[in-house]
Amino acid sequence: MRNLFTVTKYTIVDILNQKSFFVLLAVCIGFVMMLRGCYKGNYMVNGKEIDSLTVAWNASIVAFHAIAAGVLCIAAILSMGLLRKDKDDGTLIYMISKPLPRAAYILGRVIGLWVVSFGFMVVLHGSIFVITLISAGGTMPGYLTASLLCSINVLFVVGIVCLFSLVMPDFMAAVAGLGIAGIGYISDSVFQLTQNHLVQAAMGNKIPDVSWWRVAWPKIASLQYYAASLIDKSAFQTMGPLHPLFVMVLYCGIVMGALVYIFKTREL
Repeated sequence: MRNLFTVTKYTIVDILNQKSFFVLLAVCIGFVMMLRGCYKGNYMVNGKEIDSLTVAWNASIVAFHAIAAGVLCIAAILSMGLLRKDKDDGTLIYMISKPLPRAAYILGRVIGLWVVSFGFMVVLHGSIFVITLISAGGTMPGYLTASLLCSINVLFVVGIVCLFSLVMPDFMAAVAGLGIAGIGYISDSVFQLTQNHLVQAAMGNKIPDVSWWRVAWPKIASLQYYAASLIDKSAFQTMGPLHPLFVMVLYCGIVMGALVYIFKTREL
């Protein structure tokens, strides 16, 4: 456990020492701050003026989804060159030549990346929370809880990209990891859309069957939609018999297990 904590701490410090990380964070915060314009002004819907709190609420939900999806891309970028960098500069050989289990090394690196990526997301979501509080005078109690749930998606992406980077080039590993997430977003979004009463009425109340592979696919988007439902108290319908939270925790366990196994048996 001590070795795991040491490697995790080293990973966090290593990433935070990179100036490009803070530049990226500053740019993202700048874009978030630009959303303040959406919280001001008069909006008319069907001839009725919408109050600022309602506008802020909807803008915050949109921002929540955009940040949660965007951080997955950032996590994939941070993850794709992790092992190659360690191997090229000799850090990998230096660390595993010590009495350090390979499992502690690889898990420490993944957890460190996850902590930094999750912290990145919390800062951005926290910025939206503060903007809503200041601009509209209202709070969103479930916002940070929803952000915590989305951290499971971040862990999955970090783990799967690191896993792929063991068997394929770094760039392809990131593309493959984001490809899995992208397919999940499309599949889950279509499913959630078909649960809308207006869409069901337009389809003659004929809901298409869900393919088995869609049920078994990582529920990244479904977990994100569930997290958002905690914010706006909206209804949420699961795809398949298992809740997306359980599915993603299970997938994280499978990915971490496969990552440790392949790394332990791989010739370095």
